[in-house]
Amino acid sequence: MGTTTLWALRTWAKLTVLLLLIVGGSWLYLGTASGWFWVITATAIVAEYYLVRQLAREWSWEARATWWWSA
Repeated sequence: MGTTTLWALRTWAKLTVLLLLIVGGSWLYLGTASGWFWVITATAIVAEYYLVRQLAREWSWEARATWWWSA
């Protein structure tokens, strides 16, 4: 279970950093006055929400299958 938790946290951290780099790069390139910057930011927020939900779902499936009370 610990390995699944570490995997989920590592995956979340890597993808969150990637999304932050994309938003930060678009901010530097486009500026906040651009509509595309806000589209990119909104897309990153939705992607982060979806990512967290899917990782939590994967973790909970693994927890149900391998937790100590299932033995």
